[in-house]
Amino acid sequence: MASALWHGFADMGAVEKNGAFVVSRGEGAYIWDSEGTRYLDATAGLWFTNVGHGRTEIADAVAAQLSKIAHFSNFGDFVPETTQVLAERLAAIAPVAGSKIFFTSGGSDSVDTAAKLARRYWHEVGLPEKTIIVGRQKAYHGMHVAGTALAGIPVNREGYGELMADAATVAWDDAKSLLELIEKIGANKIAAFFAEPIIGAGGVYLPPEGYLAEVRDICREHDILFVVDEVVTGFGR
Repeated sequence: MASALWHGFADMGAVEKNGAFVVSRGEGAYIWDSEGTRYLDATAGLWFTNVGHGRTEIADAVAAQLSKIAHFSNFGDFVPETTQVLAERLAAIAPVAGSKIFFTSGGSDSVDTAAKLARRYWHEVGLPEKTIIVGRQKAYHGMHVAGTALAGIPVNREGYGELMADAATVAWDDAKSLLELIEKIGANKIAAFFAEPIIGAGGVYLPPEGYLAEVRDICREHDILFVVDEVVTGFGR
């Protein structure tokens, strides 16, 4: 039966023809379909259910919070008490002293925010010509404009035209590829280099030994911001 739901990353013709795979419930690392068959949830939903399903203590905490206040904006000088407490907890465990926490609704928002911040940073320090954002082959950085333009998965960019002119792609496993791009177009035009520590949606690729340290050093040497996209790998995942 046809459904009103439009699925992301799907052949909707096939979904309409064969029906959706309906997940009815979960417990721990397992999920059950609508017919009662159990499966190991090896991808944790899609990376995000990393503490498992059916955690009643989490449900109780959410219910307690919602009964106190649903949510409130933190624009201007407003901030819900819970949001402030969470920001302090996250800053305390962040690897960078004095970290500031900016909450978003997901990875795509986070990447686009980081891309804008990178460009704005160079504007503020008097180098507005540094606008190019560099990503890697096989990389996935969400499906907003900047993240799609940065993606190293060509099929994710097809059919949209040029989403962001100042975007470039280098080899996912060769730091010298980044260096060659810098030498070709000039470090004075590059705002930031984005990297997933472990490429996720592009196929789960670990970086070659020493790769991340090498690209970080290249960015430092050429005054390019190094942005680590840890939407998948963060928090010990």
